[in-house]
Amino acid sequence: MRSAQHQRGIALITVLLIFAIVSVLATAMIERQSSDIQRSGTLFALQQARAYVLGAESAVKTGLYLDWDNNRDVDHAQEEWAQERTFPLDPGTARIQIQDAQGRFNLNGLSKQASNRSLQKERFTQLLNELGLDVAIADSLNRWMDQESQEDDRYLSLEMPYRAAYRNCSHTSELLLLEGVDAEAYRRLEPYVACLPITAQLNVNTASAVVLSALDSGLSLADAEAIVAARGDKGFATVDDFWALSQVEPFTKASASASSDEEKTEAKNSSWDKSDFSVKSEFFEAFIRIELGDRIATSESLIQRDNASGTMTTLYRDYSRREARREPQAQVTTETTMPNG
Repeated sequence: MRSAQHQRGIALITVLLIFAIVSVLATAMIERQSSDIQRSGTLFALQQARAYVLGAESAVKTGLYLDWDNNRDVDHAQEEWAQERTFPLDPGTARIQIQDAQGRFNLNGLSKQASNRSLQKERFTQLLNELGLDVAIADSLNRWMDQESQEDDRYLSLEMPYRAAYRNCSHTSELLLLEGVDAEAYRRLEPYVACLPITAQLNVNTASAVVLSALDSGLSLADAEAIVAARGDKGFATVDDFWALSQVEPFTKASASASSDEEKTEAKNSSWDKSDFSVKSEFFEAFIRIELGDRIATSESLIQRDNASGTMTTLYRDYSRREARREPQAQVTTETTMPNG
């Protein structure tokens, strides 16, 4: 009798043990299924947001084409494409911001292939000085692009070694690889620089006062701000209009006022070349931010608009950026006008 009760007790314990195991397995399966459903939902939302991003990029290209079709000769900062737009989605919003990449200093002007490399280096040095950054960064970038500089010796000796690029830059984030450029320096410099083909001209209708003041050490920030004000609501119609400004004339007519051959040579090397400037643009940077509930997708795209045909080409997309580049104009003005001491 006692043996039968003992066997029933063992059987009951076995049933309870099996039930416990089944419960644990069922709970694990439910949790895993819940995780899979949540993961699938997240991936679907991200794919949906990414599709909206690509759709918004197509809309940007359409807008840029319409702008080109309306006026092929002038691009300025007051046009429709330059205004930040927000569009409602169901549910969520899409925010689009387009900036003229040719309104910034082109870092590839320091390339060995550039015809006015020394002048562009001086302008980059002036830009660094205007922003309160170490001017030695200009030399570092110069060597970074020049294979004859043997810059590898410097970077291969680091704790985490790597080689110099020895080529033109493709994205401004490459500056972070340079000696002397930390995250803070890059944050301050990034809104004012771009990596474009060497032949890309500076659009004087969209360049900021900081970029314009970097054109020459003799051009003050106040003079550059006066140039920006002179653009008005429609921008300069031609480069000649920019060339005729009283703030610009001292640098465009320097060679004409020189007397000796030495002065003429010096003036020629420092005077501005009209072919470096333009009033229309070919390269535009579009930042797109899609918000779908608690899901966010972003994209920064560099778009080339062929000025002859209006054809659009996406040169790169960067999905890592979370906010558009913004120029801290007020901060720069304060820092550059603050007296020493």
